[in-house]
Amino acid sequence: MATSSIINTLGAGSGIDVNSLAQSLVDAEKTPKKERIEAKIAKSEAKITGYSAVKYALSELKTAFGKLNDASDFSSIQPSNTQPSAFGVSASATAEAGSYSIEVLQTALAQRTASSTFADRANTLNGGSAFTLNLSIGGVDQGAIDVTTATPAGMVSAINGAKLGVTAQLINTGSGYNVVITGETGADQSFSLTSDDGTGTALADVAFDTSLQTATDASFKVNGLTVSRSSNTVNDVIDGVTLELYTSTSGAARLDLNRDTAGIKENIQGLVAAYNDFEETLKILGDRASEVEEFGGVLAGESLLQSVRTQVRGMITSNSSTPGTTIKAARDVGLSIDRFGKLTLDETKLDTALQNNFGEVSTMFSAGNNQSIYSPAAAGLAGSAINSIEKMLLSTGLIDTQSKSATTQIAKYKDEMTALDDRMEKLMTRY
Repeated sequence: MATSSIINTLGAGSGIDVNSLAQSLVDAEKTPKKERIEAKIAKSEAKITGYSAVKYALSELKTAFGKLNDASDFSSIQPSNTQPSAFGVSASATAEAGSYSIEVLQTALAQRTASSTFADRANTLNGGSAFTLNLSIGGVDQGAIDVTTATPAGMVSAINGAKLGVTAQLINTGSGYNVVITGETGADQSFSLTSDDGTGTALADVAFDTSLQTATDASFKVNGLTVSRSSNTVNDVIDGVTLELYTSTSGAARLDLNRDTAGIKENIQGLVAAYNDFEETLKILGDRASEVEEFGGVLAGESLLQSVRTQVRGMITSNSSTPGTTIKAARDVGLSIDRFGKLTLDETKLDTALQNNFGEVSTMFSAGNNQSIYSPAAAGLAGSAINSIEKMLLSTGLIDTQSKSATTQIAKYKDEMTALDDRMEKLMTRY
């Protein structure tokens, strides 16, 4: 307090503001050093923004490759039939375009058999003692079903709990209760069910001898050839096509499998757009003269940009890990990089490839399967690209490593700023 008074007195007597003079001397030394540190912090923060921009562009590119990564992305067959109420159709990526005549003669049926009639669902059977039911399917013994609750309801629970290929339902007809047993579809799934009171004798009041429906195979014609199957879901007659049989057709129906490549072309165009956005992002980040706010030129001179650009360009220009005989790489479907680094698409060449070598296009991009990106098997051009981008985006990858380094530098610069403030405070005190 005394020192302050002396200074104030001196200032008053000399006409000089000693406090202002001291502050000016401190500021003259501090300001340029502070500005240099702030500039370093701002530059490092800008770099972190730049690294985030690179990661975002790579993520968008990964998303675009992801739409060409699975064989299901090339399921371009659109089926149609003239009698959809009689049968349904679905097509996978292996289906080929074409037309078929389909005539459903008979759908597959499951055997359905009813028991004798019971007065009540809780009727006591076998004098209340446990008994067994013996099931045979297609002439093959399936073993005994233990009925521990000797009632119609207990019998239903035991049959369903055994899970031996038949199901049971308790039906109230209004004049009593019947247990209805239903097997699986197909003639070879016919069954018989008998009771055993524990002595080898059938229960007098438990019999399954009322036939409600006979087990039969489905019968249908494909292009005039008669085919039979035990199920109404048929996926082994026309390659890549699954038929769901509902009921008999009225005469022959026409099934058309038409190739629709519009969605595939749209996904490839999306890849082109994502690649060019990625390339534009890198150009802005590396251009010192860029006027783009926030990250224009913030990574100018950084070797990271060229490293990432080279890796991504190789994803487009290299041969696929699953090449075909004719379609070996992206260039064979019309994708190419011009002298400005822009990815272009020759749609005429793409249309020709899809029309003449569709299977190879699918395999080149997707390896012809829906495998996980973590599978060690060859993944095709798109799958390999996704794997490479995944590695680039890892927290241990080059981009994050550089970003973490910049964050560490900022911490150091802030420490320098704190130290500078401390020195200047002490200098002010001395002045």
